[in-house]
Amino acid sequence: MRIRIVDGHLLIGDPRLPLRVFLFHYAGATALSMLPLARALPPGCAAVAFELDGRGELADTPPARGFDDAVKRLFPAFRSWVDRPAVVVGHGVGALLAHALVAELPDGQRHHLRDVVLSGARSPVTTARVATHPRAPFLTRTREELTAELRRHGGCPPELFDYPHMLDLAVTMLGQDLHLMDTYHEPAAVPPGGRTDYHVWSGRGDRSLSAAESERWRLSTPSPPQPREFAGGHVFLCQERPPAAALRELVAARIADITDIADVPPCPERGAA
Repeated sequence: MRIRIVDGHLLIGDPRLPLRVFLFHYAGATALSMLPLARALPPGCAAVAFELDGRGELADTPPARGFDDAVKRLFPAFRSWVDRPAVVVGHGVGALLAHALVAELPDGQRHHLRDVVLSGARSPVTTARVATHPRAPFLTRTREELTAELRRHGGCPPELFDYPHMLDLAVTMLGQDLHLMDTYHEPAAVPPGGRTDYHVWSGRGDRSLSAAESERWRLSTPSPPQPREFAGGHVFLCQERPPAAALRELVAARIADITDIADVPPCPERGAA
């Protein structure tokens, strides 16, 4: 599977294929964390794993000042890729970003979205309620507390904690991403109707979420989301095989639904590094 960097984001596979899968990573991670999911996808689709500013190929770009700024920065690239049937997947802060970006799309493009998978995240209602809107990262949580959070939630190789420089980078990314949640504003509601199915996925061992919290997502989606629980903790989506298999099955069904390939537009040339 070919991987390219396009405008700072990872393009996995051939963008001329009839379906796209958009992936948004969790707090403290990078677009590379979504590669296991992308590699598990069936033939017939390409994936785009979006990178937040301040890391990866965008390391020289200052991080977003807050949640709304992150959405504003991601939206042009996201919108440019929504020109054919697509599935959107976000985990943690990535789920909140995905939800907000979908809400920003004009109706003429939103109809391309077949499924939106919102994984491992508090609902918009709860996130907006607990947001304290600090002026900058690291005012709400100390770096020591963020280090403890990395240990508690997992998702990092144990060797990370033996290398102070690498650990400092991971803590910095986590603090910047949690600042997005601390400055969260719930986006405007997507009008009901349409043909997009919503899914809320959670890890059975994720102590930061509850069944009631997953239910609250229905207050912010245009149709009741379909809940699904998996084994694993907070980063279950990228660490366990069943979620990857479930996503593969969901995407395969959407590819099978695309019966008239002539209706899928050609992919314009894009700059790549």
